[in-house]
Amino acid sequence: MAEPTDDATEVSPAWGSLPAEQFLIRNWDPASSLAPEEQRRTLIRAFLAMENVPAEWCAVANNGNISRVPIESEVQSVLAPWRPLRLRKIAAHIWQDRPEGLIILRTYYGNDEEAAAKFEEWLDREMGNGGSESEEDSWWRILDDREHFNLPDDQWHRVLDVLPELVGCSGQPRLPNAKALAKTRSMADHLRSFHPDLIDENYYDSLSKENVLEDLVLYEAQQRWLAIANRDSFESENENKVDSFRLLMLDGHGNIVKESDIWPEEIPMLVNSPLRGQFRDSRWWVGGVIGPRYKHDGDIGSALFAAIRNIRSQSPFRVDS
Repeated sequence: MAEPTDDATEVSPAWGSLPAEQFLIRNWDPASSLAPEEQRRTLIRAFLAMENVPAEWCAVANNGNISRVPIESEVQSVLAPWRPLRLRKIAAHIWQDRPEGLIILRTYYGNDEEAAAKFEEWLDREMGNGGSESEEDSWWRILDDREHFNLPDDQWHRVLDVLPELVGCSGQPRLPNAKALAKTRSMADHLRSFHPDLIDENYYDSLSKENVLEDLVLYEAQQRWLAIANRDSFESENENKVDSFRLLMLDGHGNIVKESDIWPEEIPMLVNSPLRGQFRDSRWWVGGVIGPRYKHDGDIGSALFAAIRNIRSQSPFRVDS
């Protein structure tokens, strides 16, 4: 747990500048029977479940104004103990500055010295000198913190309890809305006009990977690519190097849209070319496994696919079947 700060005025950005902090202070119950850590975790997960994050909750999006300035007791008991200032700085950069590109999360810290040496070797080789970025540029991209991120592989999502800012955006829906789906529909119709055999309109009767309409819906839903260095990454046959990372493509709530794997030497490709649109034809996306909630029988996938079927595109490229 982070230690409360003695002088809340010295932090930057100021307390309450981030939407997750606004949600905490607006919904905190001092009389709750939950332990502070449990109440904080419950509230952050409720924040992640919001369909839209009000733009005015983000000071940067609100002309520098903090929507509700926390009082000193809220800073000391609710906000400051939540996470160290170093991680808060990363959260602020990701949410406010919207940097594109991959984020790397280390979740395995067993065999501490050996694992640390492997990870450092990879950082130096691929991300350091001669690699993709300098340490000065990638300070926000590498999430390496034993205290907060030492997690079993099936609990990677707990990183969002500390950094909910990894997904979502102020004033934007966390999932594709009608406007986004209409745009996706038009794009699919455009593609179909040139490649009419690529789209199976009756996609509930077909799980074909070539279903462009479905693929475009999934691609519209994903917002964040997260590479995870987990136990399997470190316990490789090559005792001196990190093995493949788990690659997750997340939606605005933190659900897995697709997942794949990525070799350590491939990661700089996603770092140096941050625009996700370039990678729709990559092996990571094309060969990725669809997340449970985005499959045809998943609650999110079935709803999005049904919604887009009901949209009649206004695209001039539309070709009726």
